[in-house]
Amino acid sequence: MNIVGMIPVYNEADIIGSVIEHNLSQGLELVIFDTGSTDGSYEICSRYLGNGVLSLERVASAKFEFSLFSETLYKMALKHNPDWAMWSSADEFHESPYPGMLLKQSVEKEAERGYNLIQFNNFEFWPTECDRDSTESDVRKRLRYYTWNDDCQFHCWKVYDGINVGDGGGHYPTFPKNVPVRLAPTKYVLRHYRIRSYAQGMKKVFVDRLPRYSESERRKGWHLHYDKFESDESFFVIDSRNLNRYEEDGRWVVKKTFDWTGGMQGIPWANPPVPLSRSIRVANRLPFAANVWKRMFLRKHRTPTRVRRSGNRDDEDVQTRN
Repeated sequence: MNIVGMIPVYNEADIIGSVIEHNLSQGLELVIFDTGSTDGSYEICSRYLGNGVLSLERVASAKFEFSLFSETLYKMALKHNPDWAMWSSADEFHESPYPGMLLKQSVEKEAERGYNLIQFNNFEFWPTECDRDSTESDVRKRLRYYTWNDDCQFHCWKVYDGINVGDGGGHYPTFPKNVPVRLAPTKYVLRHYRIRSYAQGMKKVFVDRLPRYSESERRKGWHLHYDKFESDESFFVIDSRNLNRYEEDGRWVVKKTFDWTGGMQGIPWANPPVPLSRSIRVANRLPFAANVWKRMFLRKHRTPTRVRRSGNRDDEDVQTRN
């Protein structure tokens, strides 16, 4: 099976190499679209061209236009005739929920079972007071504290003619009407490291993102998550008591313990991969839409590998590897 991952990148030099190597180690091939990086990200990506990176394009863009980037990447991927495609931001690591299995092997397993779409639990990692002075270069070893953020991440799918990737804001593909969605019941793991230090976070939010977001996409309800950020360090370095520590043991607390958006997180459902009621579509326009959506709809897709555990907090949802 040929799985092609798609990565857009803009000024992520401190992490993009690790993300590329992770994807290649998981059996994926990649296409990468650089939108005008000035920090050496493009040069790092170019080192892998012909060594797992199938194609690399660069177009300097004054605006962060997600629909354009995703459509361009998908066209790049289709040139290589993939069986499956996977979306990945330049600061994300996708992992199999099955112990000892590469991501590619896990996707093959889902395909053999007749599924064509895979959903991910999104765990957001943050800098804390515990790692302020760390010199560890591997961000996954340096930043150990996280919160579950959402499961509105349908990042991996079987390729069909007519799939649209521009309407989902990087959350999901839109399948053709004649193709039924068969969602794999086991949710996979997404480790997201959007903020990796105070200095990096300040530049990302106030230089590389907020001034560059497309106004037309913001009118859709996209790109609102940084709107309440201020320059105070507390917006970027989070008290570890508000997060969970990951011990690299495959056990994840599937519970939001910290809302880093200040209530500004919405879900850009234009053509969702599964039917939504009108009440859910309305709820998605409101603050904390991810939690509303999860309670009202995705409860019936709960991963069977969750168990209940009592710990320092009240009862918590925990996802463990099978």
